[in-house]
Parts: sequence; structure tokens; C-alpha cells
Amino acid sequence: IYYLGDSKNAVTAVRVMYQASGPSYNLPTDFTDDSKMACEGASGAPKTIQVTAGSDIRIDWVGATSELLNKPGSGNVNWASGEFPWVHAMGTVATYIAPCTNGDCTSFDASQASWVKLQMDSLDMSQSISNDLRNTMAGKPEPYYPTGAGLWGMAKFVQDGSQAMVTIPAGLKNGQYLVCHELMAVHNPLKDGDSTTGPQVYNGCIQFEVIGGREVKLPEGTKAGSLYAPDGDFAKYNIYSNNSTGFTNPSPAVWNGASSSGSSSSSSSSSSSSSLSNSGSSASADSSSADSASASATAATSSADTSATTPTYAYPSSSSSSSSSSSSSSLSLSNSSSSSGHCKRCKRSLSATGTPAKRRPTNPLQMTQRNLNKAIHARRHSSSLLH
Repeated sequence: IYYLGDSKNAVTAVRVMYQASGPSYNLPTDFTDDSKMACEGASGAPKTIQVTAGSDIRIDWVGATSELLNKPGSGNVNWASGEFPWVHAMGTVATYIAPCTNGDCTSFDASQASWVKLQMDSLDMSQSISNDLRNTMAGKPEPYYPTGAGLWGMAKFVQDGSQAMVTIPAGLKNGQYLVCHELMAVHNPLKDGDSTTGPQVYNGCIQFEVIGGREVKLPEGTKAGSLYAPDGDFAKYNIYSNNSTGFTNPSPAVWNGASSSGSSSSSSSSSSSSSLSNSGSSASADSSSADSASASATAATSSADTSATTPTYAYPSSSSSSSSSSSSSSLSLSNSSSSSGHCKRCKRSLSATGTPAKRRPTNPLQMTQRNLNKAIHARRHSSSLLH
């Protein structure tokens, strides 16, 4: 997840994600791989961040192309140079947690982790995407579905400025844990005989030491390679069939013991929050966010032409749009794809602090409050959308 050439990564707690030279997401053919599906095959990061049980962590994903930069519906964020919003709006957002059973996350093998789901934002048929974001997505080769009511967790995430708030359960037992944040984009349905299609699963892992907790232990979890079946309903889901109806939440249910943690739909963080930002190609341990722009500029220059093109997916002819806007939420991340149907490899960075941190502002009045206590900016991450 972080840029290996940056010496500041010696203090990061974020595990390396896929290199820019290869695929930046997992497909159904990878679903049974415990290593890939855990932390994208990464070994331990050198550091672990202390976080108080019951406090929030903030996760930001920053894309490599500017398709949604300053576009209506993409969140009111004052993006730094070389940073851009996540560009996919259809799919789910989930958070998993697993104990580092050896007591040291820096050397823990994530392929052996037992994952418990803390949070999931899926398809909420009681809400609708904002008209602004729907209209913005209409200019891409992946227009938003469903055409009426229905708010995907990923759309809510984009509307919130590409950031996620996740709460560590207040009663959780002290110890070291991996937190895996996962975006599952469903805009490129699986096609028979084409292993390059299907849901695209992006995940990144952060190493935490929980302090100030109690005695609540995580239940027995699930190995990463058993979360999603490569030939199951999630893998085969076609968002363009029947106007997105019939979607079933994949993988295990959210742990009921995490109820005290709330969900990413909560827009306010606790007074003892940890900030995580996943933005791209460089990482930093100081409070400055400027470093993330250095390597991210490379990815930005490869941004694809944003002119309108004919969709390459099997869209239905219906194109009605919803008139209601979505409710506010605090969940978000970022990735980007070109209007020609190909997603340039997105750079993703993650920063985290274990001390109280201000959330990224979502309105102009908050823009002056953007300074963080500590930030770890992470590695450029980009991908090609294959049809």
C-alpha cells in the first residue's frame, strides 16, 4: 500500500498492497486464496498503531485519476495536489478484524488470520444516490444502477468524500489486531469463460494494538479464502440484470458484538479517534500531507481521456434516475477508472494515528481543521479494468 522507495515508510503500520505493475484487485479466481484475500499477499508492516477500544479509525482512499475531481456528488473535499476521489459507485464496503495470534502483527501471517466482520455497507433500498453523483456517473462507462431507489455502500462512500469511519468495539480485549478494509466493486459482471471479469475486491490492512479495552474476545472467524465462493451468488451477481434487484450480502454476517462500534454511517468520530488515510504512492510519518502528492503525480499523469464513450457493459436500456438524495455518512475510499471503460491503476495510501485526530473536513468551514497529529501516507496503487 505504500511506496517502497520512500524511506519514511520505515514507520508505517500499513501493509504493502499490490504493486502498480500488476493487478490491483482480486477477482473470483482469487477468492479461495487465503493470502491474496487477506492483505493482498502482504507480509507484516514494520510498525503497529495504538488505538483505544471504543474509538474510531478513519480510512481514506485516494485515486490516481481525476475523473471525479470536483465533480458533483463526489464529496466536498479540498483534495491535495495529486489526490483524487474514488471513482466507482456500485459495490459494497466492509471492514474485518482479526487477532494477531502470535502477539506481534509485524510478523503475523495474515493468511492464517481468522476474520470477523465489523461493518458492512451494502445496497440500501430505503435510500437513493444523490442526483449529483448519479448524473456524474452517467458520464462514465458504468452508469449507476439501480435506476430508482437503492444506495450502494460505495456510492455513499464517494458522496462522503472518499473516507470511512470504523469504530473499534469498546469492550474488545487488549492486544494486537489486523484491520482489513475492503471495497468490492460490482460494475464489471462475471462473464462465462472470461477470468478477467467479475467483482473486483480491493483490500488494505493496518496493524493496531488495542489498549484500554475489557475482556471481550472475538468469536471464531473465517479464513480469507472462505469469505466468498468463486462460483457463488456474489461472484455471479450482474448489477445490470433486473435493475440491481436480488443482491444478497456476501460472506459472514456482521458480528453482533460489534454493535457498540456503530457503523460507517456515523458521521462523527469519538474524541479518541485514529485517522487512517489510504492515498497512494508515498508514505509519511509526520503531520504533513504534502508528501503524498510526490509519487501520486506520476499516476495522475496517466489518467485516461475523460471524453464520453459508448458503455462496454451489458446495460439495460432503462435510464431513469432517482430524484432523492442519499443521507449523510462517514464511510469512504477512492479509486478511479477512465471513461473508456479502463481503470487506471489507482494509487492508494493510508495514514493512521493512535492519538486523537481531526477528521478530513467535508465542508468549507471545516477546511482549516485538516491538520492531523500523525499521518502515514501510502503507496501508489493502480489497476486496469478488464472487460
